[in-house]
Amino acid sequence: MGRALPEASFAVMRFVRDGWHLSAEAAAIELPHVPAVFSIGNGFIGLRGPGEAADAPRVYLNGVYERMPIAYHEAAHGYARETDLRLAVADATTPALSVAARLTGVELDLNRGIRTERRDADGVAISIEQFVAMAQPAMVLTRVTFAETASIDATPSVTAPPGSAGVSPVPVEDAIYDPRIAPAIAESPWRAVDSRASAGRAARTDRLDKSGFVVASAMQEIARRTRDGRIEIDFVSGYRADRTAPVLEPLLDMLTAAGNRGYDALLVEQAAWFADFWATSTVAIPGQPEAELAIRYALAELAMAVGRDGMTSVGAKGQTGEGYEGHVFWDADLYVLPVFAFTHPDIARAMLAWRISGLDAARDNARAMGQTEGALYPWRTIGGHECSSYFPAGPAQYHINADIAYALETYLSASGDRTILDAGGAEMLVETARIWLAIGFHDETKGGAFVINRVTGPDEYTAIVNNNLYTNLMAARHLRFAAREGLASGLLGAAEAERMRRAADTMFLPFDDARQVYAQDDAYFALEPWPFEATPSDKYPLLLHFHPLAIYRRRVSKQADAVLALALLPEAFEPAMRQRLLETYEATTTHDSTLSASAFATAAAHAGDGARAAHYWRVAALTDLSDLFGNTDHGLHMAALAGSWTTLAMGFAGMRVEDDILCLDPVAIPGLPDYSFSLSFRGAQVGVSVSGADASVAVHGDRPVRVRINGVDAAPVAEALDA
Repeated sequence: MGRALPEASFAVMRFVRDGWHLSAEAAAIELPHVPAVFSIGNGFIGLRGPGEAADAPRVYLNGVYERMPIAYHEAAHGYARETDLRLAVADATTPALSVAARLTGVELDLNRGIRTERRDADGVAISIEQFVAMAQPAMVLTRVTFAETASIDATPSVTAPPGSAGVSPVPVEDAIYDPRIAPAIAESPWRAVDSRASAGRAARTDRLDKSGFVVASAMQEIARRTRDGRIEIDFVSGYRADRTAPVLEPLLDMLTAAGNRGYDALLVEQAAWFADFWATSTVAIPGQPEAELAIRYALAELAMAVGRDGMTSVGAKGQTGEGYEGHVFWDADLYVLPVFAFTHPDIARAMLAWRISGLDAARDNARAMGQTEGALYPWRTIGGHECSSYFPAGPAQYHINADIAYALETYLSASGDRTILDAGGAEMLVETARIWLAIGFHDETKGGAFVINRVTGPDEYTAIVNNNLYTNLMAARHLRFAAREGLASGLLGAAEAERMRRAADTMFLPFDDARQVYAQDDAYFALEPWPFEATPSDKYPLLLHFHPLAIYRRRVSKQADAVLALALLPEAFEPAMRQRLLETYEATTTHDSTLSASAFATAAAHAGDGARAAHYWRVAALTDLSDLFGNTDHGLHMAALAGSWTTLAMGFAGMRVEDDILCLDPVAIPGLPDYSFSLSFRGAQVGVSVSGADASVAVHGDRPVRVRINGVDAAPVAEALDA
């Protein structure tokens, strides 16, 4: 049996105040994951919560990074030579208090994206209310409040960027090497350019030499008043980053304009943005406010982390910490984007626009990997080029191309917006599909089946394999999609499109006759099983305690792989096969990745196993709020947050799109008799209500929506939009 995940319970969920608010006080403030859990942002700026050391990194900017060399003693052709490293920037968000003040509590209002800190200065209560403006590109608003009788003041302050990009260096012999944590560096790459201070304003500019980014940071006092016996001081902070254009003067102009509008007006704008957001992101779970809160939290944090400008996406940790160096992985496309495709398609489109902008870099990556045509997207990146120094578990994951194609197809299905194809989506689709023809071939020893050798699937504990099931199934879907749209757009000729269709139709899928189950790859079941019974609990994750070869020689999976294929492509498997797949691979999986639980939850729902689905769903939903894996302090797990929603909608409710029809096939989930959620579908606002294994749909407005529930066409209830 594989490693069983601990039971997670909403009943003991941390930080619950009510269905819309999280709070921490007393001993809870000292929990190491509080700074990450109480993060706020707007897709560009990410601001961690309070509670960490004064010199710890707190503020991050999406898409801003430095280029750092990768040192190899024995390199080879095509290896990544540099990596992108996201660094904490100057902190222009913390007003300087004239007295020392102890943190006593923190609260996060999900309804409006507002965080409030409570502090105590010798018996004087100080409140610091703060939000990162969602309707503005680069602005943070802060209101400091205290009794008018107190001898306290608050003034603008900007502190220099932290001196280290990661945790403090520790002796190698005293530490476990963890590749998920950003490396400590001996010297900060930031170079101070300018620093200014005047009455009511502080500003500075810093530069990163290799990447060329110049970052301006500033804070300005915009109001000071006495109200109901308390002094209120309002501040606006801002950031601008560019490689060529001036940054500081435009930033100062922005702050002046914000000051003219005032804190209260910007707060109203913030509330309005979130009101629109929640209109198509509502989740209701009657009688279970904790579960409701967990899903709302996930959606809010995703919205505050993902880039909405088409020039950025979302890293594995968003802007909530330094884990994974701020890199974007394939989970942005496969886990996060589907959430927005069905709730806020404009955000999903922006994520795709970022991928499209990286097409030339993906072509370069393909050439470095030996492919003379096509494009291969990097496994991990910020700037567009491959940043992974370990190719067996990184760049060999060619499924990234199919994951991006799946994201594009999901967006098209949910939104109906085909203009993305003309905006570079079709070219990206075709270029990435060409990679499969470049690395695969029709193997006569397998009856002419199309095989794809020497790749790594999602499971990083099984590397450089032949015919990874997930990769081959997703590649086949990718090839069919590209052949259809490539012909329609004129980017493919008939002969190349036919080659793609033939490869898809003859794709080899490894099968184990003894177990009557699809094999994860050609050799998976020929490996000796991992000795789970002899592995102590403190030796997980395996990657921190065993050499990769010791893992590769055994039959063990880090995360959902074949099971991820079941989660995404249930139509590829008969019902009995679904259950066998789930049970077979549950027995070999360690779940050492937080991407695993939601995939197993959705797969279990597709297999009709509601109890198992509910167990894994709770793990995904509580990964960060309960710090189940002990590393939330490095940053929130964006894929787990996203998976908590996709499991509910696409797993439990069985939501999918077939032939332009919104289909629902719910499965009964023990302990979850009723729930509802809202979504955006083809321009309509749709409300879905599920009760057991049945569902109903209400369409708000006059946009027609075709609905099919449990295989039967249904007439949705039409409701007028609220005025």
